[in-house]
Amino acid sequence: MRPLSSLQLVSLLFFFQVGLVQANVPEPLSHVASPSTHALTQVEEQQTLNLVVKQGRLLTLPRAVSSVLVADPEVANFQLPSPRNLFVFAKGAGTTTLYALDARDRVVAAIEVVAQHDLEALTQAVESEVPDAQVRFAPASGNGLVVRGHVRTPQQAKHVMQAINAFFGGDEGDSGGGQQQGQGGGQGSGNSVPRIINQLNVELSAQVNISVRIVEVSRSLSTDLGLNWELTLKGGDYFFRNGTALFDSATNSFIPDAMTSGIVAGGTKSIGSASVGGLLNALSSDGLATVLAEPNLTAMSGETAGFAAGGEVPIVIVTNNNVTIDYKQYGVIMRMTPTLLSPNRISLHIAPEVSDLSNDGAVTFGGNQIPAFKVRRADTTVELASGQSFALAGMLRSSSAQEVSGVPGLRDIPGLGRLFETERNRQEDTELVIIATAYVVEPSNAGDFQTPGQGIETLDAATLPPSASAGYLF
Repeated sequence: MRPLSSLQLVSLLFFFQVGLVQANVPEPLSHVASPSTHALTQVEEQQTLNLVVKQGRLLTLPRAVSSVLVADPEVANFQLPSPRNLFVFAKGAGTTTLYALDARDRVVAAIEVVAQHDLEALTQAVESEVPDAQVRFAPASGNGLVVRGHVRTPQQAKHVMQAINAFFGGDEGDSGGGQQQGQGGGQGSGNSVPRIINQLNVELSAQVNISVRIVEVSRSLSTDLGLNWELTLKGGDYFFRNGTALFDSATNSFIPDAMTSGIVAGGTKSIGSASVGGLLNALSSDGLATVLAEPNLTAMSGETAGFAAGGEVPIVIVTNNNVTIDYKQYGVIMRMTPTLLSPNRISLHIAPEVSDLSNDGAVTFGGNQIPAFKVRRADTTVELASGQSFALAGMLRSSSAQEVSGVPGLRDIPGLGRLFETERNRQEDTELVIIATAYVVEPSNAGDFQTPGQGIETLDAATLPPSASAGYLF
C-alpha cells in the first residue's frame, strides 16, 4: 500500500474533525420525538337496566366482583350478597351509571340504570280515592312529577294531592321532596318522594271572601235588659225581658236613645229575625257595644288569611349573656282558612284572638318590666253555605276600678279630708261577640273598583243652571 502524503494527511484530519463536530450538534426541536398518545376508549359497552322506584333486580355476573361504582347514589344503589351476585335497586327517579370491577380492576359489568315512578299504580290509587277526578301524570326533570288534569272543586284537588303523598309515603299536604335513608355500597340518602308540580285545573271558583265583625258588648244587656244571646245567635228572634220600649211597635225599628231612657217593666218583646249586625249597630250607637275590628279578607280555598289590628310590645330576652328583643303582638288577631267543599258550601276554620296589656301578673327583670296579657281566644271550624253567617260569643272579661270623689277644697284638708270623700268600686263586665260571613267570589276585572276621587268630573258655574251651584259630579 502506498503511503499517504503530508497534504493528504492534513486533509483527512480536517474532514474527520468536521465530522465529529457535526455529530455533536443537537437536532432541531422540531425533530425531537414526542411521546405517543392514545385516544380514550370506552372500557365496556353499557347495558340498560330499567327499574321502578323502590324496586330492584338481582343480576348474576360472569365473574367475581370486588368493587362497584355508582355515579349518582340518589338514583340507584346496590348490595353485594355474594361476589357474583349484584342487587341493584332504584331510590329516586332519574338516570345514572354503575360499574362493577373485579380484583384486578377489570370491568365486569357496565350498566345504565333508568329509574321511573310507577305512574300506572299511582293513577289507580288516585282514581280509587277521588273517582270523579280526571288526573294524569308525567315525569319532570330530576326527581319531579307533574300532575295535570281537571277537578271539580278545590276540595277534590286537595284530596288528589293527599292521595299522591299517601302513595309515596310523604306527609299530608306535602308537595314532595321528603327524604328516606337507603343502604348499599354508595353514600348518600334516598329521595323516593318526588317533587310534585301541581298543574291541576279547578273548574269552580277557588276564592272565598270572609267578612268578620268583632264586637265587645256590655254584659248589662243580659242583666238589665235580659237579652238572650243564645237565642239570638241561633238565628231566632231577639228577646228582651223588659225591653218593650226599645223598638217601635209599628215598624220594629230601633228607637234612638232607648237604651238609656226609661225601661218599661214587664213583658217580653220579639223584633223578628232581623240581622244580628243591625242589632249590634243599634247597641253601638248607644254605647253598649264597641266594634273592635271589621276585617274583610279574601283567600284561596285551602289557604290561610290573617289579620292583626293592635300593636307589638318589645320583650327583652337574656340568654347566655346575649340580649335579644322579641316582639309580642297584642290587639285583635285573626287567622282564617276557608275550604270550598262544593259550589255553594264552605268549610271555614277561624281562630280569633283579642288581647290587652295588663299590669296584673307583670314581671320585672333586670330593671325592665315585662307586661302580662289578658287574652280571649277561640279556635273552631264551621260549615256553612255561601252568604251565611255564624257567630261566636261567651268570651267574658271582667274589670274593676276604684273611683274616689269628694267635695273640692274640703277633701284636701289634712286629717279631715277623708270625711268629705266617697270611694266607689266600679265593676265592668263585657262579652266578646264575633260574627263571620263567607262568600264564594269571582275575581273582578281591572277598572271595576275605583279609589275615592277617581272618575270625578268638575262642574263649572258656567255650565250649570242659574239655580244650581258649582260642585262635583260622580
